Amino acid sequence: MKKIKIIIVTIFSLLLVPISVYAKTNQQVMQEENQTNAAKISERNGILLDVARCPLTKYEIEQVIAQMNPQRFSYLILHLNDDEHVTFQSKILGNVGAPNTLSAEDLQAITADARKHHIILIPDFDTPGHCKALLSLLSEHSPKLARKVKMDDDTLDYTNKQTIKLVEQINNELNKACSKQKYPYMMLGGDEVAGNGTHNEALMTYFNKLNAYENQKGFRSIIWNDSIMKHNNLSDKITVAYWAQGGANTASPELRLLFKERATVENLIHHPLINANVTYNYLNLSDLNNEKLVQNFITRFNQNDYQNFNMIDRQTWSNNPDSHQNEVPTTGQLICFWGDNPKIDVQRLIQVVKELNSTENNNPN
Repeated sequence: MKKIKIIIVTIFSLLLVPISVYAKTNQQVMQEENQTNAAKISERNGILLDVARCPLTKYEIEQVIAQMNPQRFSYLILHLNDDEHVTFQSKILGNVGAPNTLSAEDLQAITADARKHHIILIPDFDTPGHCKALLSLLSEHSPKLARKVKMDDDTLDYTNKQTIKLVEQINNELNKACSKQKYPYMMLGGDEVAGNGTHNEALMTYFNKLNAYENQKGFRSIIWNDSIMKHNNLSDKITVAYWAQGGANTASPELRLLFKERATVENLIHHPLINANVTYNYLNLSDLNNEKLVQNFITRFNQNDYQNFNMIDRQTWSNNPDSHQNEVPTTGQLICFWGDNPKIDVQRLIQVVKELNSTENNNPN
């Protein structure tokens, strides 16, 4: 989400103030660029854009980047695939030239533009879940391979070596497009995957292998928290974006079970942790023009303690977004703009990002 004289004064003020603020910001960031980039992603604030379900053009994404104050936000994650759509043009998937997609050249240009603004550009290619659109493309262009790597309608078979090879090939296309950064990251996914119990070791092994591949290419890796169990074999090198212990579940019986199984923040203390608290940090792109909701969202984000994670409360068996975890050495939060409506008010999105640049938060970046 007047009189002529007033308009003139307002425009004049807007022209002057951002220039002085950003000139100072960029000068400071340039002087400390190595230190800033070397910091773990978990120590910085970031923004995620769901460009899979709400496609944006290269130019529109660059407009968003232009409004990101590098003293407040240090990275931008582009969510490039979901069940509905793959928005990255992949030679492997055969969708080069498809409408509402970003080419490798587009991502190269966006990465270069982000670096110019002292922002890290992070591609997010979500596997093994949320892959219905990916499997659809693969079935059309490589039906035999699609049958081999398919677990169900929207999940890749993470126990299959051919699945790992396929995802590595796709990720390598993204690596090449987004590599010209000092500290590049890749988001590997792990969102809402059916991989508990005995299957979880295989799922964590899947991510460990993808992470090792990314490390060889000079990239660090990020995955979502809700596929990680309390007892897991996940590499400590992988950064975890923690949105909610209970995920999207709200029923008490389900939360009781998930509390026993899913990793708490404390269980993941040895990982770099990103606070992506679903209650405070998520905004649906369809709600951009709901002024009251957007302003409440910005206020909540500004007021929320960055050590408040969304955990299951064992006293009430409900989700508690204010579960304070003072033992967690994290100082950054991830704002997530999700959506399922491909037609959004892009200019309003840009304005909301601009409004989020306020440094009133108790965690200046």
